[in-house]
Amino acid sequence: MRKAIFAAVAVLISLGAFAQKLKVEDGEIKLDDKTVALIEGKKPLFKISNLDKSYTVDVELKYLADSGFGKRWMVVKSVVTGKTNEVDYKKFSPQNQEKSAVQAFLDQNFLTVAGLDSAAIETYINGESTGVSKKIMDEQGEIAKEKAYLDSFQVNIDDAGTIYSLIAKNADPKDKRIGYVKMVSPSTNGELAYEIRDLDNFLVAVWYAKNGSQPGYNQTFNEEVLTFDKKILPAKFDKSGNSIGYKMSKDKTPINIVKALVTNGYVLQHQAAAKIEEMKAERVVAYENKVTDEKNASKNIYEQNGYVIDEKGEKREGPITAEFEGIKAESSSGIADMTAYGKTVILKYTNAKGRSKLEVFKSKNNIRFCIDNAGKEDCYLGLKTIGNTMAAAGSLNSLSLDFSSFYKVLYENEGYMVLVDPLEPSDFVIKIPSQEKGLYTNKSSADKLKKNATSYLECDSFVFENYDFKTLEGLTKVVEDYKSSCAK
Repeated sequence: MRKAIFAAVAVLISLGAFAQKLKVEDGEIKLDDKTVALIEGKKPLFKISNLDKSYTVDVELKYLADSGFGKRWMVVKSVVTGKTNEVDYKKFSPQNQEKSAVQAFLDQNFLTVAGLDSAAIETYINGESTGVSKKIMDEQGEIAKEKAYLDSFQVNIDDAGTIYSLIAKNADPKDKRIGYVKMVSPSTNGELAYEIRDLDNFLVAVWYAKNGSQPGYNQTFNEEVLTFDKKILPAKFDKSGNSIGYKMSKDKTPINIVKALVTNGYVLQHQAAAKIEEMKAERVVAYENKVTDEKNASKNIYEQNGYVIDEKGEKREGPITAEFEGIKAESSSGIADMTAYGKTVILKYTNAKGRSKLEVFKSKNNIRFCIDNAGKEDCYLGLKTIGNTMAAAGSLNSLSLDFSSFYKVLYENEGYMVLVDPLEPSDFVIKIPSQEKGLYTNKSSADKLKKNATSYLECDSFVFENYDFKTLEGLTKVVEDYKSSCAK
């Protein structure tokens, strides 16, 4: 603890060592009572020189008329080159403008205990324009626009809390109402609040004096307006209007609240109803975009051109949809429930009457379908499998007795196939013509897989240990060697 105290004292001492006391008097600039530079002239024009006057820089104090004391800056001019640049003040005192200018020199490191830094000053002047005056003028222009906009409303409130504005647009041109204000004191949290409603009595905003809270916000609101569309706007509390008794018409705080709303585009009247419809439309678009993004990120197939070969061997062409996984945003394709994922393919076609129709095919019927994937044909086969107890358990848990799924064909030669689960790129299945089902090759232990493969392949000359059952290359060799050596 004592070490921490000593460390803190040391920091304070070190900080104090760098805090320099500035004085400007009798044409001298002093730091800690040491004269370091000279200044001459009267506002707004000054010359600042080093002690031997071998280097001088001109300074002109500038201000923006009718903008208050805060809208000020200065221009520094090189006596050598005649070039200028603008300097902003960190702090400005209208009572001591000469000292404010020198303080700005300190803040810019133009002045140190060693005197004027001519190199730093000339580099600054000849550097990129700071544009200080333009920023100030732009800010003042925005303030003027905002004031003119507010002035055009001429907002006032009567003692009943009715809000009026000169530019109200109601059916009766003499009706200048735009909304209503109600003081809630105390509000639910025991502090002062105001509610602002439009002409449809819709709650547009709530203003809280302090410690306001709302569900969904991990913060409190202090002299702030919370709008119905979740915007937070500052609005100052003003108690100066009611010196004797209380009248809503004299209360300046609700005027500040309405001005904050109007400045930010909340003009009350019947605006909220239109805004709500706009928000609904935005939510619909956002929802549709979310669905589209999820579809694009999924392994599902949506209306891609292709064909289906049904259980009778008949080929049907048209856009194909097949969902292997659910879309969180919606169940998008018309597949009824999650038990259909990976087990159903939908073909869209046009019937003889020219009407668009959908036909549903199930994997349990050994359906085959293929799609055009950027010029390459991807095919899928409906297949029951062995060697995947987890899939069987999942079907039982979902009350489905369909143990089949569609698998993507990776290799095929005269009915000898290597397939894969569309959702799991390492879940391979082999299929030989003599077996109705396929065999999963990575869902069991090595011993179990050997037992399953021996039973499935039924070939005495096939040596399990000579093959890799975990990769596409290894399984392709399995079915190729089986076809050449064991096929009956």
